[in-house]
Amino acid sequence: MYKIRHLVKTFTKAKILKDISLDIEKGERVVIIGPSGSGKSTFLRCLNGLETYQGSIQFMNHDISKNEFKKIRHKVGMVFQSFNLFENLTVLENITLAPLSRKIDDKQTIYQNAKNYLKQIHLEDKENVYPSSLSGGQKQRVAIIRTLMMHPDIILFDEPTSALDAEMIDEVLNLMMEVASKGMTMVVVTHELNFAKEFATRVIFMDEGKIIEDGTPDEIFNHPKSARLQSFLGKIKH
Repeated sequence: MYKIRHLVKTFTKAKILKDISLDIEKGERVVIIGPSGSGKSTFLRCLNGLETYQGSIQFMNHDISKNEFKKIRHKVGMVFQSFNLFENLTVLENITLAPLSRKIDDKQTIYQNAKNYLKQIHLEDKENVYPSSLSGGQKQRVAIIRTLMMHPDIILFDEPTSALDAEMIDEVLNLMMEVASKGMTMVVVTHELNFAKEFATRVIFMDEGKIIEDGTPDEIFNHPKSARLQSFLGKIKH
């Protein structure tokens, strides 16, 4: 799905991403871990065309830096840590706005899908309320549903639980597991390492703008090769 070659991202004179090359295949659940400031979120934003960069990123043979990506942008869903819901729209309006404007389905199907999704996440009684009345966990679940309404081929998650209280984290992670169980390709930046162990088919460890290790959860968490990853995991455990 993704072919990334020699990706470099520079802010002012500082290189945030340093010559990253990798492929992401359909059906993979890729979790990106690493210390704060290592470039994880910037990398994710590049994958969705939200940052300019040097190098090449192709999604399904479309160059993300070119206008042709606009035609299929809705195929790349993104869930942000700050929810990004429209506070002046109801829950139902939030999750139907984009599919209605892009005419993803007919109007009746869109509203039926929305109601079905809300029932699935036990928020069917919240369709006419505004985001301000929801908990953080509820907001993030609505944000995930909003993305699913666009029928994406892949969903990018930028630290989806970092703004949540501890008791709200599980309800969001459980929904992500449920979405993944249906075969959705997903790339997740997270600090939830226990979740990464259970969820990921592949884990990438980044530090200082580079990919230090890339492997299965067992390889990354139980058999780290680099001293940097060993140090990172050691600090987390202690």
